[in-house]
Parts: sequence; structure tokens; C-alpha cells
Amino acid sequence: MKKLEALLTLQKSKRDIFSLNDLKKLLRIENNNTAYVQANRLTSDGILGRITKGIYCLKDTRPGDFETANFLYKPSYISLESALAYYGILIQTPLTITSVTPKRAKKIHAGNREFTYSHLDQKYYSGYIREQGFIIATPEKALIDTIFFAGYGRTVIHPEEWVLTGIDKKRLKKLSEKIESRIFRNYFKSLNIC
Repeated sequence: MKKLEALLTLQKSKRDIFSLNDLKKLLRIENNNTAYVQANRLTSDGILGRITKGIYCLKDTRPGDFETANFLYKPSYISLESALAYYGILIQTPLTITSVTPKRAKKIHAGNREFTYSHLDQKYYSGYIREQGFIIATPEKALIDTIFFAGYGRTVIHPEEWVLTGIDKKRLKKLSEKIESRIFRNYFKSLNIC
């Protein structure tokens, strides 16, 4: 497939990120090796940018970190420090992009970014929305996830630094009641934020 034809096909897909399998399907390539060669050629020609091994984007439309995080490890949604910072609850912007997943915990380095995925039981994997091309916890769910992990010593929190003016306290309390963990409930209650 010619360079221009490949570019137009990829642009027409309205996607920002592509796996090698996506490129195979979109460019109608039958064999993995050919897809790999084509991806390398398109990268050399300046059409594709390489995000990490086997993951590419159109060079002129680099996806945001949150969209990239969702794509690198599925299913997952942005939560914890990244979501808290996004909503202005946490003043500092974390260097790592944090997500939760019902799969195993994982860390991925892509370019100059680190993406971490914390395991969250499937029964608590909810409370997220699609926003501007990525999936993120609601402000209240991001707080619940953060408090949940802090209760088990998997993260450190500083509630005195949180800005909770935009939080729906009733929704927060309702979400907290869905967590079936005495450790979480005691810790949540001790924070006295509702």
C-alpha cells in the first residue's frame, strides 16, 4: 500500500492510536510480519509515531496521556491521583498516569511517561465516564478508589490537601456504602469528609 493511501485510510478511521492488529485490519494486511514491516516503513516516512512496542499513532495527531493509558491496558479507567488532579481535588499533578483495572496490576513505560494500573476487584469496577476521548472515574469514584487503596496501605493520601468544593457529598457517601470492606469503611469514616 502506498504511503498516501495508508495515511488516508488511517485518518478515515477517526482513531488516534493503533495496535499492530489494528493496522493489519485497516490496511488489509494478512500477515503479522508484513504488518510489522509496513508499520516500520510508515514510522520512517513520518506518518506514524511509535508510542511503545506494537502501539502507534498518527504523527500529527498524538493522543493525550489519558487516551494512551486507556489503550495500553484494557479494560482500565483513569483514577486515583491522575483523576483527582484532573478534577482539581488534588493540587499537584502526578508524574505517573494512574488507572485502575480488574486485571493484574501493571506498570508500562511508553516514551517518557509511566503508566500504572492498580488492580481493583471487578465488583468495584464502575463509576467511570467517557470524557474527551478517554474513560475516567467520576470525581466521587476517584476519591473512593483512592481511599480504598489508602485503607489497605497501597497508597499514601493527604486529605488535608484535597479541595472538595466540587464533590457531591451525597453521591460520595452512597458510593462508599457499596464497598463491602470493614477496613475501607472504618478508614473512610475516620476521614470525616461526608
